[in-house]
Amino acid sequence: PSHQKLKARVAAVPHQKLILKMPKNSVMEKLGAPPSHFFNLQYIDSKDYEAFVKPEKKVLSHDLKKVKDEPYHLTLLAQYFPELVNEEISDENVLNLFWLQIRDSIVNDVCYSPPELCVLFAAEALQAQYGDLDRGEHSVLVNAPEQLPQRVIDQHELTADQWVERILNCWENLKGTSSQEAILDYLNVAQDLEQYGVTYFEIHNKKGTKLWLGVHNLGMDIYEYKNKVTPRLGFPWTEIANISFSDKKFTIKMIGGKSPDFKFYSPRFKLNKRILDLCVQNHKMYVDRRRKQMMGDGMTEDRATFEAKIKKTREQLAAIRNDLDSVKDSSKETAEDKYYEQQKQAGMDKYKTMKKAQSGDAKRRIEDFEGLEDDVDV
Repeated sequence: PSHQKLKARVAAVPHQKLILKMPKNSVMEKLGAPPSHFFNLQYIDSKDYEAFVKPEKKVLSHDLKKVKDEPYHLTLLAQYFPELVNEEISDENVLNLFWLQIRDSIVNDVCYSPPELCVLFAAEALQAQYGDLDRGEHSVLVNAPEQLPQRVIDQHELTADQWVERILNCWENLKGTSSQEAILDYLNVAQDLEQYGVTYFEIHNKKGTKLWLGVHNLGMDIYEYKNKVTPRLGFPWTEIANISFSDKKFTIKMIGGKSPDFKFYSPRFKLNKRILDLCVQNHKMYVDRRRKQMMGDGMTEDRATFEAKIKKTREQLAAIRNDLDSVKDSSKETAEDKYYEQQKQAGMDKYKTMKKAQSGDAKRRIEDFEGLEDDVDV
């Protein structure tokens, strides 16, 4: 498929008693992919919130938004995200669907990526789709506005032709990389981006401070309202014993019972069941992964090859960054750029930042959460 969004016309379903698991699996089958627990059908509800269907519910019992004279539309998307793509997605078609979704989230700036990495991603995407570069044939395929976030284009004083040349040069360096290898290389880097696989919900503490809750495959993080890149506080799934909500208040009980309950408030009651379901399923998948790892059920990797590839990627990114820095307009940096650069200058990456957010005992982090103010600086 040329893109990851596939519209499923639920109106064509023959009768209301059909279980929704069947359409999802049918969509996957039409795309040549087996059923996958990562994917689900997303819909827009009557309040314009995004939601995923529940396999146990009937098709039309969901609160689907209805547009007059239009069928209902569902979008096939990954609802859950693997920690290690190369170990958890083995089917090529499922991998391709997942890659298309991640690629679109980066190009559309939903998942923040620094400029140099965006250029490398654009080249890897072209390598995956068209193979080794043939400048005579392939130059017309490069179109920066379709392959880079608009933020990156706006921040650099380059013409359309100059962007094409930079992407082509990067593509040329990927000669000999198979389509599957290019996709895996892309995803192995993308899964380490700060916003990879994070679903955000607006919440607040007792003071009413507006914050973001980020739910992902390793736990739940708290972000200041102005910064969805760097978590302020974190709670890994290993610490959490139980999650529940009553009306707009969530209560998280910690393992061991020595810490007070972690409580936050979600202003949109309609979303609370969705928050709970997302947390419960991510927690379950986390436990399942750790159980398999303890049993030695995982792919073995050629460490020398992996290290060589990482070194080459770092060298490529350094060269692209040096080139882009020479034509960069710093006045057009976004808040996300600045937060990312602060972390990079401090020697931090996604996992170091996460570890820092989870540092100290849970009691102290819960107290810090209650003390957060709207104007706190990072």
